Amino acid sequence: MNSLRAFLLRSLPQRRPPSLNRLVLAGRLRAIGLSPTIPLALGHWHYVGDTTQGHRPNSTKASQPNDKKKPTGKGKKPRLTKEEQEERRKKQEEVVRNFNEFIGGRKLKDWKRLCDTIGLEGEFKSIQSCREAIETVLVNIYDVLEADRTIQAGGKARPQRFPTPQALSKYTVEHKKIYPRENVIKSEPEGALLKHISDPELEEKLQREREERLRKKKEAKLKKKEDTKLNREKEEKQTETGST
Repeated sequence: MNSLRAFLLRSLPQRRPPSLNRLVLAGRLRAIGLSPTIPLALGHWHYVGDTTQGHRPNSTKASQPNDKKKPTGKGKKPRLTKEEQEERRKKQEEVVRNFNEFIGGRKLKDWKRLCDTIGLEGEFKSIQSCREAIETVLVNIYDVLEADRTIQAGGKARPQRFPTPQALSKYTVEHKKIYPRENVIKSEPEGALLKHISDPELEEKLQREREERLRKKKEAKLKKKEDTKLNREKEEKQTETGST
């Protein structure tokens, strides 16, 4: 009986404790998305997938860490801190208050003062003529106010004129001289001064259209003046002929 029991025990498969090599292998399998099943000592495993990499088990990149870098935000405007937002708000409130004091009652004489401060030449007999001239000039409203302060102090100054909307946009953003556009009416002095600094290409197109309208208007005005002169001369000749 004892010999039979010994024979049966010897014939049964023996479970050995897991070796060190098998444990190391199991750890490597976990690193690439493979999970050993129970029993671990038998070396069985199944693929559980790696949601961060999405590689198949036979992929050569499966054992490599995910080296994709998160976007650094380069090219995007960094968010302002609360202190910076408060500083910008106070600066914009101040420039609005200063411009309202500068422009006064927004009458023709006030528009003429704005044209003179910018350095525009011509006979401005109406607000519309002032507005049309100002719209074609690329200046920063902060610089206009600074020039006016210099003039009031007895000096001579003119705001910087920019050759292109792109140059004005770059200057305005870099020097943080942005005037708040909220509640600005297009027909008012602020509306004539302010340009689309966030879209220089659009502003460039609008500038060409303004200049073209102004050119045609000047040509029409000059033609009308010449026609009036010719008609007057013709009437004078007819009067002379009739008198003789």
